[in-house]
Amino acid sequence: MVNLLELPLELVLAVVQLLGNEDLRRLSLACRHFRPYCQAALLQTCTIPITLERSVEEYRVLFQTPHFNESIRFLSIRGRVLPDDIPDSNNSSGDDQAVFAKVAGHIPTLCRLQCIEMSRVQPGILLLDAIFRSSVNKPMRLVLGLNTYPEEYTFPGKDLKIYHIEACVTNVYGGHPNPYATTARLFLPHLVSACAATLSGLHIHDNHTHTKMWNISSVQLRSLTVTATRDASLVAFLQSQASLEELTIIHDDVDVSGWASKLSGSDLPKLRSVTASFGSLRYLVPGRAIREANPDICCGALTHDVVHDFLRNTCPRAAGNGIARLDLGSVLSGSMGLQVLSESGRTLSNIQCLGIPCLVEVRQSHVILWPF
Repeated sequence: MVNLLELPLELVLAVVQLLGNEDLRRLSLACRHFRPYCQAALLQTCTIPITLERSVEEYRVLFQTPHFNESIRFLSIRGRVLPDDIPDSNNSSGDDQAVFAKVAGHIPTLCRLQCIEMSRVQPGILLLDAIFRSSVNKPMRLVLGLNTYPEEYTFPGKDLKIYHIEACVTNVYGGHPNPYATTARLFLPHLVSACAATLSGLHIHDNHTHTKMWNISSVQLRSLTVTATRDASLVAFLQSQASLEELTIIHDDVDVSGWASKLSGSDLPKLRSVTASFGSLRYLVPGRAIREANPDICCGALTHDVVHDFLRNTCPRAAGNGIARLDLGSVLSGSMGLQVLSESGRTLSNIQCLGIPCLVEVRQSHVILWPF
């Protein structure tokens, strides 16, 4: 029987990569020969939480862990939270900032770092500088939760290699007004401009439908999530996105309806996937080679007539005869789903997936669909 230790290194690495985290930990403790390979695999798949409950000394030890700098790819920085889930920015202490300063000093040394998550944090200049210095030299993904940003921050002169940004902004959090939302909406456009050369995905979840933050130039996205707004700058921004392939419009209700009608048929020529209200989809789908069209789940109650009218008058007019996926399961009740299936007929012939979950019961030669 072949000894595992006698196998070529590439086979040993292949075996290690197939193990789960618990098995990797056990093997690391059981065999010193495999320990370096197990540690590297564990660090590649784990998230290191930076929380204010740990001391500066604990982070000094953490960053001296073998293979840390060579392997870690994901870093999560999370601040202190009050009982009602409001970010505790006003009560940020000198010790808190000392922790973030200690972490900031190590971020540029993480040579394989790919993603930084930061949530409920009041990042000082040192921490922001460390994050953005790290993204000058290598591609980076940023996930930003509810944070308190400096009112004035000077980004590095060099273009940042950030290719994906997810951000959350809300006016109300934990039942209380969020006083930092306005600052976040001023910070994000500057961040987008600083990485415009490489940014391809921008996903901003904002519950404010009057946001004016789209006076951003020189960025060409492939994927965009944005809150519907009457602000003319959003329409102008969409008109400039000739490379956009995926578009998700949230909170697309009657209060902000009509924005999609301002787009011409030549706008968004590469759009292939779109999520919006049925009213907006009626303008976005025709004339474009849309492969996936999904109704916004926040667009209000739907009737059978609205859905049937959309399927009959909109889907067949897609360029290239093309919608393959349409997620109706998230917005239709079970009884309405059956009605749509039975009455839409040939309208659905090109759609491969409707997203309507069903239980299938077979009785002799009959198949009965029971929607959930």
